[in-house]
Amino acid sequence: MKLFYQIVLVVLFLATAAITLSVLQAVCLMLLFFGVWIADKKGKLEIPHYVFAAFGIYAIFLIIGLLHNHPKASIDIKYPIFGFIFYLFLVNVRNLNMLRLLFIINAVVAVSYILIYLGIVPSLWHGSSIGMGGRVYGPPIIAIVLICFYYLYNKRGFDLPLAISFLLAMIYLFLTSNLMNLVTAGALLALIVIDFRKLFNPGFIIGFALLIAGAIAFFNSDLTPDAIKEKLPYVLKPWEYASLKTRILDLQTALRAEDFSTSEKLIGKGFGVSTTVYRENVIAQSFSMNYTFREIDNGFYYIYHRGGYILLFLFLAVHIYLIKIIPGTKAKLGFIVIALFTNLLSIHYFTYVFYMVVPYLILESHRLKRNLSLNPVVDEE
Repeated sequence: MKLFYQIVLVVLFLATAAITLSVLQAVCLMLLFFGVWIADKKGKLEIPHYVFAAFGIYAIFLIIGLLHNHPKASIDIKYPIFGFIFYLFLVNVRNLNMLRLLFIINAVVAVSYILIYLGIVPSLWHGSSIGMGGRVYGPPIIAIVLICFYYLYNKRGFDLPLAISFLLAMIYLFLTSNLMNLVTAGALLALIVIDFRKLFNPGFIIGFALLIAGAIAFFNSDLTPDAIKEKLPYVLKPWEYASLKTRILDLQTALRAEDFSTSEKLIGKGFGVSTTVYRENVIAQSFSMNYTFREIDNGFYYIYHRGGYILLFLFLAVHIYLIKIIPGTKAKLGFIVIALFTNLLSIHYFTYVFYMVVPYLILESHRLKRNLSLNPVVDEE
């Protein structure tokens, strides 16, 4: 079953983020769920108590959404359900080498982007394979982020497998010219590489300076795509990045346009809701119009729109708890980087099931340690 799980998980990852492949996602999740239930657990599925609590909270806000009778609600409702199924698989599967799986996925994604860029295979994730500025559309590009967090959480140092994975990741990060994931992955890699105890060591300072100089030379060379070069200045001045400005304007427009009553500000409008914002094109007014999204690119507003201040408070409280139980300062900082950047600039935190790997690593490792402390193994002489 191990090989079967790996194949299905790779397919599931590739199918994520493509609305046209939602059925394939559902099929993959069912195969994983029933496979682990029947083959691994022999019909005795393990469900942690906190999963019951999370599902109960989701059910409340799902009912609120159903009472509002939102149009095309299933597009939004399915994502938490997919997440719950995937999480239960992770909790119950046996002998799944998570890091090895992420290495494989990272390589497959890199190859996929090369094939799409060369026109050998079509893009199933967008209407066209290549968009404005040469941006290539393809599967999710979060594998390197998950790999880096795995390294941070398990206190692994920089090694050859990570170096190879990062080189492969640079292929799809460059081809997509996605500044959010490029900065996130870069920040996580810096946390892995930098040893705070050696910050003032002359050898470390020289090596780090050479690394920075090499990176600057590379990014200014002909090897770097123009789409990336155009975005590099915004790393130091992110508030001037056009995409970020659009996200801020969308958030401001959504907040101004919301017609929440007092009760809706507390409990939101439930799952299934969507957001319509008016975007003005000052250059070509004919392109100024209303745009309806599953949600604007802001994870915090995603939560607030569906559950009001109550669900937003619970979301933040859970993350504070997760930060508290994460061992090690670097892993804590890495988790904050992922949660903050991802939710400020996208809703992928809630629509990409593989982000469930992050809380799985934290909660299940903590649960295992707590169980061991409560039931220590005593050596018999």
